[in-house]
Amino acid sequence: MSDKAQGTAVPKRRGRQFSADERKQILDRAKELDNVVAVAKEWGVAPSTVYSWRERYEEKGIEGLVDKSSRPHHQPKKTTQWIIDKVLRLKKERPEIGIEATSQHLARFEAVTLSGNTVGKIFKKHGLPDGDAAAAEAAYKVKGDDGRLVEQAVEKELDEWERFCRPNPNDMWQMDIMSFYIRDAHRVYLISSLDDCSRYIVNWGLFREQTADNVLEVLTAALAKHGAPGEVLTDRGAQFKHWGGVTRFEKLLEKVGIHHVKARAHHPQTCGKIEAFHKTIHRELIDKEFFVSQEAAAEKIARFVEHYNYARPHSSLAGFTPADRYFGVVDGVKRYLADMTSPKNVAEETAGKVGVGRASKLYIVGKFLGQDVRIQELAGSISIHVNNQLLRDISLLH
Repeated sequence: MSDKAQGTAVPKRRGRQFSADERKQILDRAKELDNVVAVAKEWGVAPSTVYSWRERYEEKGIEGLVDKSSRPHHQPKKTTQWIIDKVLRLKKERPEIGIEATSQHLARFEAVTLSGNTVGKIFKKHGLPDGDAAAAEAAYKVKGDDGRLVEQAVEKELDEWERFCRPNPNDMWQMDIMSFYIRDAHRVYLISSLDDCSRYIVNWGLFREQTADNVLEVLTAALAKHGAPGEVLTDRGAQFKHWGGVTRFEKLLEKVGIHHVKARAHHPQTCGKIEAFHKTIHRELIDKEFFVSQEAAAEKIARFVEHYNYARPHSSLAGFTPADRYFGVVDGVKRYLADMTSPKNVAEETAGKVGVGRASKLYIVGKFLGQDVRIQELAGSISIHVNNQLLRDISLLH
């Protein structure tokens, strides 16, 4: 006989929460009647819920009938306005920068760990486009559907080729030529040489013609600055390879003892890294600038290459710069970033700039011309040591 038949009113609690004591009462009643469905109907609760309570009670006792709080154990850490301002300032200075590149820049140069997801939220909140997405959209609008589809296919192949690289700096260099117009003037040719392992631009030159002499000028200057690589990869352009005989370029490589690797005919993806660099400089500089002369273009390119080599984290290099990889200081930079405590706000950052004592930061160490060289920052000064002897100390406070 039910409680209702015995004169005991059973409270209807459909859609409401039950206390632990009430749940225990329902379980006891269901056990007494050996009928979960009937008791569940009396109390206005789903039978499956009663079965769930029974499992929890058998496992943990009365504590199992207490609902756990849905509140997260860890509240998400709020991004400080100081860091948000850094993101916005960086985006203003470099409109082409994307979400992941922003995250990598902060990690490499500010010791600020900010995920791409958080950067994306900041971009979205302030109506900022992702750099790569904005560039892709612009290219799509300019070139049209057919051209963009072809470009996407080539980009995919370039990305696949970029995954393969020589293990050490100077194992292989890639060389290539690209052209663009000085507006209302003439066409110019950018000849570039890039290290396969690090993506470091070992040399470049801007010329009116794509002659063998100009290619040799870029190559010989690179050899003088960085030594000889084991191999040089090029396409089959006439400056590099000629069907009628041996070119002067090949003669120079043979003389220095460098192996010449030729790309497959009609397959520019083989030179994927140098092609990707030319694509980047075209998108981020050439398409945006108005060059009044070849000299002005060369000056802007020089600044871009300097930034690309030393101040632009590369996604394929785990967020390090080409110079980090080329000069073999990745491990040193990792240690420096691990030891560096990032300022928490504007006041701390300002205090650091006026020489408040901090841990010494090792920027680069290695051998140059057979000498042990160390460049170090300490309390607002940059010191240069050669063979453990101080060569020069430069104050940055003024």
